Amino acid sequence: MPPWSISTRHWLLALLACVFISGCPSTPVMRDGVSANAQVARAERLSREGKAAEAAALYESAAAQSPNELRNRLLLRAAREHVRAGNLGNANALLKQVDTTLPTADFALRALIAAEIALASNRPDAALNELNRIPQPPPRDALTDILALRARALFALNRPAGAIMAALDREAALQSQQDIRDNRRLIWEGLQKSAAGNADFSVPPGASAQLAGWLELGEAALIAARNPFTARDDLATWRTKYPTHPANSLLNEELLPALGVGLEYPPQIALILPLSGRQQAAGIAVRDGFLAAVLQQDPRERPLLNIYDSGESGALTAYRRAISDGAQFVVGPLTKDEVATIASSGETSVVTLALNQLPDETVPPPFLFQFALDPEEEARQVAQRVVTDGRMRGVVLLPNNEWGQRLFRAFDSELKTLGGTIAALRFYDPTARDYSQPIRSVLLIDESRARASALNGRLGTRLEFEPRRRGDVQFVFMGAQPVQGRSLRPALRFHLAEDLPVYATSDIFEPNENANADLEGVIFPDMPWVISPDAVSTQLRNALSEHWPLRARGRGRLYAFGFDAYRLVPLLKAGRFGREHAIPGMTGLLSVDERGTIRRDLDWARVSNGRAVPLDAIQAAELPRR
Repeated sequence: MPPWSISTRHWLLALLACVFISGCPSTPVMRDGVSANAQVARAERLSREGKAAEAAALYESAAAQSPNELRNRLLLRAAREHVRAGNLGNANALLKQVDTTLPTADFALRALIAAEIALASNRPDAALNELNRIPQPPPRDALTDILALRARALFALNRPAGAIMAALDREAALQSQQDIRDNRRLIWEGLQKSAAGNADFSVPPGASAQLAGWLELGEAALIAARNPFTARDDLATWRTKYPTHPANSLLNEELLPALGVGLEYPPQIALILPLSGRQQAAGIAVRDGFLAAVLQQDPRERPLLNIYDSGESGALTAYRRAISDGAQFVVGPLTKDEVATIASSGETSVVTLALNQLPDETVPPPFLFQFALDPEEEARQVAQRVVTDGRMRGVVLLPNNEWGQRLFRAFDSELKTLGGTIAALRFYDPTARDYSQPIRSVLLIDESRARASALNGRLGTRLEFEPRRRGDVQFVFMGAQPVQGRSLRPALRFHLAEDLPVYATSDIFEPNENANADLEGVIFPDMPWVISPDAVSTQLRNALSEHWPLRARGRGRLYAFGFDAYRLVPLLKAGRFGREHAIPGMTGLLSVDERGTIRRDLDWARVSNGRAVPLDAIQAAELPRR
């Protein structure tokens, strides 16, 4: 749902008309032959067309030509367009130019923009504070926008009861059926977010039937999203209890189809994996996850599944045999070399979901899609996260190997694109036992000691000296496997970087509390399978640990990978591409981009007492409840 409704545009147009028509102290001047009035009209048209960045530039230009009150109003509109365009830094800069004393309507718009920026920057508590500053009663035409933002912020803070009440108040103020449906979709999406953060869905005393129904639906929301094979039974129970609840029509017509419930599988699927040879353990873990998803499905709807061992016959031979046997969809192979062999063969005649990626410069053949647990994509998401957290300059520690080089290229490119800077980079020897030298170097501690030594020499005396690390950085990005991470993190503390936030990729974390004690405070992205406390992920993790305890250790992510590979089959068969068709999987929020690559938007956690605690849960715990 767009952050600004049509009613907001009408409200702002009315305000502008009042200023232009009712005798301003001074008339807007001309610039380059174009009046501010004409620029505003053109900016409004561009805004309606979705060209937010162009609209923002015109509003800024018109503001520069306008008297004070109108200038403030136009700067606010420019900031609003920057928010729409995703240029949060520009929007924030414009807000600082707006006078602090504003008419009530303008003050409400300023608070809305500031709240939207805070929410987009993952600061829902700050968003609520901005909304609470709006004088009561709020401007009537801004009420629905205020309530929508309040609901989204409360959902982000894992407070679903308050969020739903705000959304229900909003629904009472809406007129069109489409707006009402969008409002109910906002509730559903918020329920899924709260379920992922282990929110409390208990029904408060005296709750209305609508509120109680939404809260109880929340308990089933993420289960249905993660594992649609069991969704029908869970939601049928809810429908029996709430047959007239307004969420019923939304579930039937939009949400269940979007989750893949009811999507058809092809009659025959081939799964190609290395089930012997060097990659046998990885192949078996992916196979077991794939079969776990198959067995969750209604037996009457399961396709015929044939499994081929690429380790025995080679990937291309296995692929040819699968096609010859009548496969209408192929999943696999698993390794980069195997995928490259299939891609260059010119024989991809059916839709094929490869379980690894081709090099970036390689154009995939028709029918070939790529799904991988890609560390480079994680590095890009780390760069996005540090910028979202307001940390634009940092230092990087990576292993001196091919994996570390790949992480650096991905992180550096994304951070530069977003306006951030790497102040220093050091590659360390991953086989070393002591990482003090690269850490001292990247933090400029050796330079601090050298300056003190030189000063002692010039003065001919020995001064009291305490080394200091550099003070011009805001974060550390650390690429490491668990063994290296358990040494690097304490070394950073020892060398005076205790206060610097440390980010890493998921490779640093093992789902074993005893193995992560030295990683306290590290922030990293990972799949819901690892860090989400939801019922479906927990159930499958427990089943894997119970039946295959040795595979659960270190291979759990591949098990989840296999589970999601099966879920993607009907999505690709139906041609549901783009983020609007994203599905919440065990390995992340999954969507298909224009290149045929499966994108994974990951959850975020921080290591606390050896466990990966979702960041949403941490933020909710740290925020005093009103």
